[in-house]
Amino acid sequence: MLFTQDQVSFYCKNGFLIVDGFLTPKEIATYSAEAQTLVNHCYEHGDIVTHWGCVVEPFGCGFFDSTEISEQARTTRKGFVALRNTLFESNSAATCTLDKFGRCAEQLLVACGASEKAYLLNDQYIVKPPHEPSAQFAWHQDVLYFSNQERQYPVVSVWTPLDNVDETNGTVLVDAFPDPDRPGVYTDSGNAQNTRVFPAVLAAGSALFMDGRLRHCSTGNNSSRFRTVYMPQFSLGQMVKKETAEANYTALAVPLDDDESS
Repeated sequence: MLFTQDQVSFYCKNGFLIVDGFLTPKEIATYSAEAQTLVNHCYEHGDIVTHWGCVVEPFGCGFFDSTEISEQARTTRKGFVALRNTLFESNSAATCTLDKFGRCAEQLLVACGASEKAYLLNDQYIVKPPHEPSAQFAWHQDVLYFSNQERQYPVVSVWTPLDNVDETNGTVLVDAFPDPDRPGVYTDSGNAQNTRVFPAVLAAGSALFMDGRLRHCSTGNNSSRFRTVYMPQFSLGQMVKKETAEANYTALAVPLDDDESS
């Protein structure tokens, strides 16, 4: 799918874009199965809240041995897809992440930045167990987790619930850019009473595209069921910690296209 110019303009002005029905039922089922496999692994070794802070990264939760996560798996499409496909039989999540999420993210990144290629920077499942009102994330901007060097690479996160979400089970509160001419500049503190702030009430499979500079937070899960979100992040260019003779990538640096050498 491709975004319309109106959608791209809205994203650049406000720092976010909501797309209802982004994933098909089959795609929701695939990501849900991958999440369940990883979450089961985590619970065999600890508590999802206490030990993982509700964030489960496929390459960072211990499911794969460190020797399996090769340079090829972290920096080439072929290697990334091959390793992720071993999570369970007929897994197609990795391909969807690059081809569907990635292409849409690239369209937004290129529109608001320089003309470069997008790369998968990271992906994670954000899992909030039932009856966990404390499983909240305070107001923040993703870009502030990166160094000044890393912030030169524009980032988009795609917050994609695999369950229906609202304020009762842990959705996101979004604070749109106050000034389109100064994206990401907030002169006031994060506050749910701010007139710009609204809760993202979304059906499973919808997608919230967020500029790395967008201010947001999330509520706890007061419901009786698990709430799972899939969130890949993409950068414009391969994000590196610092310029060195050898690439020193921040996290993943997976291209969307087939590798030229393959």
